[in-house]
Amino acid sequence: MDYLRVLLVPFRPTGLILIGVFALVFTLLEFAGLVGLIVGLLVQVWILKYGYVVIEHIADGASEPPVMDDLMLSPTEVRPWIQLGLMVGGAFLCKLIGGNAGIALAVVLLILLPATTAVLGMGEPFFQAINPLMLFRVIRGLGPWYLLILLSIVVYAGILLLLARFDIWRIAWHAAGVVCELSFFSLIGGCIYLRRRQLGFEPRQSPERTAAREEAERVKLRARMIDEVFQQVRIGKHVEATRPLAKWLSALDGEIAARDALFIAGQALGWEAPGGLNTLASTLIRHLLRAGRPDAALAVFERLRQGSPTLTLDSPEDLRFLAEYAESTGRTELAVSMRLETPIYRPQPR
Repeated sequence: MDYLRVLLVPFRPTGLILIGVFALVFTLLEFAGLVGLIVGLLVQVWILKYGYVVIEHIADGASEPPVMDDLMLSPTEVRPWIQLGLMVGGAFLCKLIGGNAGIALAVVLLILLPATTAVLGMGEPFFQAINPLMLFRVIRGLGPWYLLILLSIVVYAGILLLLARFDIWRIAWHAAGVVCELSFFSLIGGCIYLRRRQLGFEPRQSPERTAAREEAERVKLRARMIDEVFQQVRIGKHVEATRPLAKWLSALDGEIAARDALFIAGQALGWEAPGGLNTLASTLIRHLLRAGRPDAALAVFERLRQGSPTLTLDSPEDLRFLAEYAESTGRTELAVSMRLETPIYRPQPR
């Protein structure tokens, strides 16, 4: 999810339809007197209920607003009423205190408004919305994005005041108001998603979860490949065993190949089949060298050699290169050992 997608959430087809419908409803209710005022309040509560669903949806990694349904308008959705109760209670407390202290408290409560909305939007228990530690954690987690959310409140208020001065059509003014509300909720949801690590929030859709699912599937395929290699090693077909291994490694980049090669080497040591280690080691090291990972190739060689002191490689060139790499990294003793203790390569007399 990028920044532009968060800003465009209210202008998606679903959002535009909702904005148009509610703007028309608010405009018509202006002609219904006191009844219109009461119904308008209920409609506003519906928008707030939908707003909290928008927070959840966008925070979960979606870029499209959800379609409003009856579940979103359920009486069991109490978060708007909790938010309203906090605002009314805060206003009453400010009035009770009065003076500069009351004004200061009002400013503090206004600054905390996005934090309480975010806490409720993330599905936390209602009492966490008045927990100072929780609010501080959310503000700290959102970091500079919290300042952006506060700035958006000023911008939205300024837009609505400016439009009111121009005396535009009421339906257009109401539409702008709904746009600002949805933008506010989608901005909070987007900021939660962008700062999910700092907030300790686990969205249903994220690059991390996608990568985890892909890695889990890859690990399953790797396990099947290792089983196939083991079956061939068990019956003594060591060359046949390297074919699925070589096919697997050839499709990997250097970093993943290095991790998989070390894992496969560890698995091979548990097979108690020393006769197949030379062939497997040669295949692993050859592909790691081709992938530009001599460090991983040397680590694989050392690990397999611990289980088979007579380990050798099929390719003298690979062994020579590996010994030279070990020497270049200051592991002279290991390099000498590789040259003298393996039958594949011995230095020529001068």
